[in-house]
Amino acid sequence: APAQWAAIFARFGAKLENVSVGCCGMAGTYGHEAKNHENSLGIYELSWHQAMQRLPRNRCLATGYSCRSQVKRVEGTGVRHPVQALLEIIK
Repeated sequence: APAQWAAIFARFGAKLENVSVGCCGMAGTYGHEAKNHENSLGIYELSWHQAMQRLPRNRCLATGYSCRSQVKRVEGTGVRHPVQALLEIIK
């Protein structure tokens, strides 16, 4: 799917850089369960946290609802779905 998103953005004259970050630690409802909270945050710290600190937040996108929720929970601000970014390009 990352290559498909890049192709869609290219059709609108925009460049999309895919950054491989692995699992965000939410995994659907897993990260919401109290017994999994610490593990969920630990998984997030393995890759997502570093990427979110390194990259401009307003340029970060995530397709998964769980991942967007986890970013908002951990970082305090959310990231957009790619369709939301495309809508801004079209406007």
